[in-house]
Amino acid sequence: MLLAAGPLLFLAGLLATPILAHLLPRPLAQTLALWLLPLGLAAVAARALRQRAADLLAIGWGALLLVFAGPLPVLATVVLAAAALVLGHALLPRRPPELRIAVGLALVAGALGWLLALPVHRAIVYWPLLLALAGWRWRLLATEARALTGGWRVAVDAAPGAATVAIATLGLLSTAAWLPTLEFDDVVYHLALPAQLQQLGAYRFDAQSQMWALAPWGGDVLHGVVQVLAGGEGRGALNALWLLLLATLGFRLVRAVGEDAAGGFAGVALIASVPTLLWLVGGMQAELPSAVLAMAIALQLAVPPGERGGCGDGGEGGEGERRRLFALAVLAGGLMTIKASNVLLALPLASWWLAVAARRLPWRWLPAGLGVLLLVGGSSYVFAWGLSGNPLLPLFNDVFPNAIAGGSGLDRRWLVGFGPDLPWRIAFETDRYVEAFPGGAGFLPVVLAGGAVAALAMRRTRALALAAIAAWVLAMLPMQYARYALPASLLLVPALVAGTRALAGGRAGMAMLGLVLVANLAFFANGSWIWRAGAVKRLLDPRDGGVVGIHRDFLPERMLGPLLQGRDDVRLLVVGPEPAIAEFGGRAFAGSRYDLELAAAITAAAEDGSAAAWSALFVEFGFTHLSLRPGLTPSLDAALPAIGGEPEAALGVIELWRLPVAPGARDLMRERDGRRALPLPAGNSDRG
Repeated sequence: MLLAAGPLLFLAGLLATPILAHLLPRPLAQTLALWLLPLGLAAVAARALRQRAADLLAIGWGALLLVFAGPLPVLATVVLAAAALVLGHALLPRRPPELRIAVGLALVAGALGWLLALPVHRAIVYWPLLLALAGWRWRLLATEARALTGGWRVAVDAAPGAATVAIATLGLLSTAAWLPTLEFDDVVYHLALPAQLQQLGAYRFDAQSQMWALAPWGGDVLHGVVQVLAGGEGRGALNALWLLLLATLGFRLVRAVGEDAAGGFAGVALIASVPTLLWLVGGMQAELPSAVLAMAIALQLAVPPGERGGCGDGGEGGEGERRRLFALAVLAGGLMTIKASNVLLALPLASWWLAVAARRLPWRWLPAGLGVLLLVGGSSYVFAWGLSGNPLLPLFNDVFPNAIAGGSGLDRRWLVGFGPDLPWRIAFETDRYVEAFPGGAGFLPVVLAGGAVAALAMRRTRALALAAIAAWVLAMLPMQYARYALPASLLLVPALVAGTRALAGGRAGMAMLGLVLVANLAFFANGSWIWRAGAVKRLLDPRDGGVVGIHRDFLPERMLGPLLQGRDDVRLLVVGPEPAIAEFGGRAFAGSRYDLELAAAITAAAEDGSAAAWSALFVEFGFTHLSLRPGLTPSLDAALPAIGGEPEAALGVIELWRLPVAPGARDLMRERDGRRALPLPAGNSDRG
C-alpha cells in the first residue's frame, strides 16, 4: 500500500484538477522530439560505430552547447572551473573533483564580492590570473581529467541503459542554456552586475535605480567573471557548469547512500527532469548554484571521514577535521553569498553536521571556521549595511529603516497558506505557487511519496531525508513560493531513489522511477513560459531569425543593447511593462517598483499629461534617450514630437527616441553611483 500511495495520489490529481488541459500538443511534441530523437540517433550510431550511446549523446549535446552558448563563454567557463578545482584542491586534496570545483567557485565568488568597487574586473586581469592558477597545477588537472574519463567509463559500463536515459534528459534540460537571457528578474536586476563588470570594470552599488542591487550577489559575481572573460554574456555556459555539477554530485550522493550505478543515473535523470529547472538553467536565479552547494555539503556529510568522496580528507586526526571544517565553512559561506534565505537551507545541514561530528568537533578551530564563513559569505551584507543601513536590503525594511525601500519586501502573491497537502497542490496547481503552468514543478514528491517514507525509515538515508524535508518546510513556511524550496527538493532526490528501490525492489523500483520520469517529461515545458512558447525551436530554425528573432518576439527591449553599445553618453529611460535596463551598465533607468523616485516622477507626468510635464521630467533627470511602446502612454506619444524628440529607431513594437538635452542637466548615472560613498582612491567612483 505504501508503494501504491504515490501513484494513487498522482492519479487523483489528474482526475480532480484541470491539469490535463495544460498538457498542450506543441510543447509536448517539442519535448519528445528533443528527448527521443537524440536517443534514437545515438542508439543507431552506437550500433553502427560500436560505441556506447551515452558517450555519443554526451559528445553531441556538448557540441550543441558549444555552438549555441558560444565558444568564448564555454572556454571562459572551462578556465574558471579549472581554476576553481585548483583552489578547492588546497582544502580537499582527496575529494571528488566536482566537490572541489564547488568549493573553489564559492571561494572565487566570496573573494570577488569584496572587490566589486575596485576597477580591476577586466579581461586583461582575469585571464592571466586564472590561466596562471590552472597552469600552476596542470599536472593535477591532467590527472583529474584522466580519472574522470575512467570513472565515467566504469559507471556507464555498469548501467549503460540508465546512463543513456540520464544523458538524454540532461541534454534536454541543457537546451535552456542555449537561449538568450529573457527572464524578467534577469533583465531588470541580475544581469546588471555582470554587465557593469564587463563595461565599467567595477560595480556601481546603485540601489536607488534597483533596490535589489545590494542583495547577495555571489551567483551574479560568477556570471560576471564569465562575461568579463568572454567579452559578452555567458549565462548559458556557466549554467551548464552548474547543471553538470548538480548531476555529478547527485550521482555521487545516490551512490553514497548505498545505491548502485543504475540508481545513480536514475537520480541524475530525475533531477534533470524537474521542469522548474528549465527556468533556472534559462536564467540567473540563485536556486541553481544554491542546489549545487547544498548537494556538495550533503555529500561531505553522507560519506564517513576517510572515504574518498566523504567529509574527511583521508585518514583521521586533526588535519583532516580542520580541512573538513573549513571546506564546510566555505560551502556554507557560498550559500550565504548567493541568497540570504539560504540560511533556511543551511540550518538542517548544520544540524546534520553537528550530529555527525559531535564527538570530533575541532573546538579550537571553530572561531576560524566561522571567520571563513563570514569572509566568503558576508560581502553583500556589509556593503548593504554601510550604504543603506539595512544589511538585508530590500527585505525587512520595517526592521532596518532606510531611504531606499519600505515594508517587509515580501511578495504577498505567494502567501497562499501552508498545509500538509502543499506538495500535492504545488504539483497540480503550480501556477498558484510559482511563475509556471500546472505540472511545471514536477511530480517527484507525489509519485514517490512511499519512497520518502521508506527513506525516513532507513538508517542509510534517514539523515539526508530529514535534512532535505526540514529545509523544504523551512523554505515554504514564510512564503509559499515553490522556487525557493527547489534546492531542498533536489536534495531529497537521492533519498527518494534509495527509498523507492528498497521499498519496491530493484526492477520494480526502477519502473516506479521511470513512471515519475515520464510524468515529469510530459509536463516538462510547463516549467518555463519561454521554453513552452517554442524559443528553442526558433533558435534552431534560421527562418525565425535566431537570437535577434527571439529578442524581437519575446522581449524587444533587448534589441536596444547592440544599438546603444559603446555610447557612453547615453542616459536611457525605458517606459513600458518590461523595465529591461540591467544590460546597459548603469546607463539606463526605468520607473518601476525597483526605483521609487523615478516611478513617482513618471506617474506624476502621466497624470499631468502635458508635453511640458514630460519635458520637465526628461530635463530634471538628464535623459538623452527614451524607449517606449507606442500606444501604452498616449500623452507621452503626443509629447515627444512637441518637445523636439527625434525618432532614432523602430525595433518591433518599441521605438527609440533621442531627447533634447538641456545644458547642465543631471547625470543620474554619476549621481546614483554608490561607490561615491565608499572610501576609494580618487577617480574610482566616477567611471562611466
